[in-house]
Amino acid sequence: MQWWFGPIGAVVIILIIFVLKKWTRLRKLKLKTLDISVIPLWILLHYTMGYRFGVSWILWFVIVWCLIGSILSWVLLQNKWHWRSFWYKFWEWSGLLGGVLLLIVTIVGFTTH
Repeated sequence: MQWWFGPIGAVVIILIIFVLKKWTRLRKLKLKTLDISVIPLWILLHYTMGYRFGVSWILWFVIVWCLIGSILSWVLLQNKWHWRSFWYKFWEWSGLLGGVLLLIVTIVGFTTH
C-alpha cells in the first residue's frame, strides 16, 4: 500500500459524507460534514504519517491539542461561553486541525519523496 492512499481516502470520505448529506435524510440533522469526518481524518493522518515517515507523532499532536483545549476551555468558559457550544466548537476545530495536519503531511511527503 502506498502512503498517499490516506490523503486520497480522506478526500473520498469527505466527498461521500457531503453527497450523503446532500441527497439523504442526513441533511435534516444539524450535523456538518466536518462533524462527521473528525475521527476518520485523525485515523488517516496517523496511517499516512506512519506509512510515509515510518513514525506517527499523532499521540503528541493529540496531547498538545488537549492541553490547548484545556487552556481554551478555562479561558472561554470564564468569558460566559456555554460548555456545550465550547465543546461543539472544539470538536469542529479538531476536525480542522486534523485536515490541516493531513494536508501538511501530504505536502511534506510529496516534497521529500
